[in-house]
Amino acid sequence: MKQLRLIILFSILSLSVTVRAMEEQSVSLDTPTGKINGKIGLPDAEKPPIVLLIAGSGPTDMDGNTNSGGFSMKNNSLKLLAEGLAQRGIATLRFDKRGIASSSAAAKKESDLRFEDYVADAQGWIDRLSDDSRFSDVFVLGHSEGSLIGMLASVDNPKVKRFYFVGRSRSAGL
Repeated sequence: MKQLRLIILFSILSLSVTVRAMEEQSVSLDTPTGKINGKIGLPDAEKPPIVLLIAGSGPTDMDGNTNSGGFSMKNNSLKLLAEGLAQRGIATLRFDKRGIASSSAAAKKESDLRFEDYVADAQGWIDRLSDDSRFSDVFVLGHSEGSLIGMLASVDNPKVKRFYFVGRSRSAGL
């Protein structure tokens, strides 16, 4: 698994490198408030592992882009990470969080929305991926707030082979 950590790190560091296209399949997760939509990125490999990519805080879409209240940032970071992993034989699932982009129909009133809803969504994706015979193992990778969501969805979950988090690091002295 140390090798997978190095592959993920290398993929993140090499986002500016041009990668060949991966096959993408649209998928959705049914929730009590509506569908959460995502895309599976498939490498040219038989029975690859799959990494569930969970975006950070704010209105970040499945590709890693933000568009809210006049503020827009398009960097395709999660899409590029998925392409980099596919090039190394690793499948990915990235999704629009509830209430965001193609998953806007699954939104709740803000006063009714709870952090646990995002954790339940991640657990739903983990369950779905672990039942999919195309994949050998399920890994979870979260960025920023997505790290906490992924951590809570993965803890004591035998369906998750390993959990990874990415974000800004600090010294222990803060």
